[in-house]
Amino acid sequence: MANKNNQGIDRRTFLKGMGALGAASAVGMGFPAVVLGQQEVDRSKLAESIHLSSYGGSWQENLTKAVLDPFEKEYGVKIVQSSHGGEEEILAKIRVGGGGVYDVITINESGYYPGVLQGLFEPLDLNNIPNYKNLMEPLQKPVYDPGLPKDGKIRSVVSVFGTTALTYNTEMVKPAPDSWAVCWDKKYAKKIAMNELAWYRVFTTALYLGQDPNHVTDMDAIWDAVREQHKLVLKYWSSGMEMQQLFTNREIYLGEFWSGRTLNLKLQGVPVEYVVPKEGASCWVEAWCVPKGSKKRYTVEALMNFMLRPEIGAAMSELTKYPCGLKPSTYKVSDTIRNLPDFDPTGTLAKYKFVDYEYKEKHNIAWTEKFNEIKMGG
Repeated sequence: MANKNNQGIDRRTFLKGMGALGAASAVGMGFPAVVLGQQEVDRSKLAESIHLSSYGGSWQENLTKAVLDPFEKEYGVKIVQSSHGGEEEILAKIRVGGGGVYDVITINESGYYPGVLQGLFEPLDLNNIPNYKNLMEPLQKPVYDPGLPKDGKIRSVVSVFGTTALTYNTEMVKPAPDSWAVCWDKKYAKKIAMNELAWYRVFTTALYLGQDPNHVTDMDAIWDAVREQHKLVLKYWSSGMEMQQLFTNREIYLGEFWSGRTLNLKLQGVPVEYVVPKEGASCWVEAWCVPKGSKKRYTVEALMNFMLRPEIGAAMSELTKYPCGLKPSTYKVSDTIRNLPDFDPTGTLAKYKFVDYEYKEKHNIAWTEKFNEIKMGG
């Protein structure tokens, strides 16, 4: 997952802003159910506790403040938390642990895809998640979900999303770029760093050339452009920390990077800016899923529905510094949210390109071999 910023708002201020929620709660009113959109939550069906695993650190702390603590407060459900380091780790834990070890996990779409193929996630009952309709249209039936074409069942709910786009030094790169073409500009030779993964090289290069990155029609043109860019690249980076150091030390002036890490650099006083080029950029999401075998799906669906409330989505954006998956028309967009690098005021995600993982996996070995050949001078 791209690095998540750990800026936050005061929890007391956040809860004060949720006063309307508290006033409407069943606990406060003494009623057995709470109306969420068109759906009533049957408290008799709620489990006393559920077990959640997420990415830990400040990321999980922010999710706790924005979503988990308020949900516990309103419904009296204890959320037992643990964390995982990456997609492979949590998928392995689900496979080995069997049913019921976790009731809800958060995972990037790159891990969600193999998880669905391996049958590790339960289908969701959207009757219990009426706020699902608040999600932006591309996130309701996403291209990265291999289950939808087969059985039409939804197995995840998106919390937030982000991109891998263009970061540049504002003092050294002028005028401000709006296109991937700047990464092929000889003026910045040996001041460019790009992601080391071959599929990224194909994806971004396809965008630059105006091809569909999920259905490339002219691979010769892709590799010619990669070869041309290779002459200008100082380094193909493998970690966010490495890229941050390259920008901090002014070894590079521009390259493919993440918005969250770019914000971190700006907070440290590094003169950088982030832009989603006009040709588009690859997009990732954080998906919330119910692992296979959980007996507490109803409670998790209530949690997911809660997460998709407008005010909760806004709180997630404020705290994580990534846009929530809700349509901007459904919640109050603060100046902080409006200024997030990945925020799309249109709600269409027209420039945000999801990876078709079936296509990627089909070609990735061949792409890697070809990219390695180019790096060796081929």
